[in-house]
Amino acid sequence: MELSIGTKLRTLRRGRDLTQEEVAAHLGISFQAVSKWERGDGYPDITLLPALARYFGVTTDELLGVDEIAAAEKYREINRIWQENRTAGRHAENVTLMRESLKRYPNDALLLVQLSTSLERLDGTEEEKAAHLRESIAVQEQILRYGEDSEVRNATQYNLCFAYLKNGEPHKALEQAKKLGNLYKSRENALVYLLEGEERRAVSRMALEPLKWVLETHLTILAEEDERWKERLEKILALMEG
Repeated sequence: MELSIGTKLRTLRRGRDLTQEEVAAHLGISFQAVSKWERGDGYPDITLLPALARYFGVTTDELLGVDEIAAAEKYREINRIWQENRTAGRHAENVTLMRESLKRYPNDALLLVQLSTSLERLDGTEEEKAAHLRESIAVQEQILRYGEDSEVRNATQYNLCFAYLKNGEPHKALEQAKKLGNLYKSRENALVYLLEGEERRAVSRMALEPLKWVLETHLTILAEEDERWKERLEKILALMEG
């Protein structure tokens, strides 16, 4: 169990507008010791914990971040169960799991993504599937309203295009598609200029699979009007495979 006492101490101290020197003076220790704790380079002696907790008006459990650790472990367990259910095709169980989990972690982007994914995989009549799709769309729209993780938001924007289309709303699908970033302004295209050495080469290798998909998709469409694109596509793909 990894204690987060250093982060908690820093948050409590700054929240009360105290200096490390003031905290140290109260405990009768050096400010370097407080600085070391906050950096995570060590922990306070166990005999100092009650005094520290009283000084900041919290329990020792709060000071040690026990509640945060327990919450993080619970969150990891929820996601482990979701993945296990998904692999086994237990999508109805995952819908229930996510709905219950979101009561504890409201508007959590990852849990919302997992709920929307599970909803779209549910079996049922055509009417029931349509209702599940509409709920999935509502969940994804909620992600865009409250989610702060840029990667989750981008993936949700992309997925919404096809959810709208499947729901018989092509105008919304097009509107959403036009909000997406272009091929030039992607993570890989930025990192390949910012990184060096093996990290840079790793990014380029990582980009090959999506690049292959993009080329195959677009050149196949162009080949519908001009057969020469099909030949070019075959040559490009052969080079990428080599």
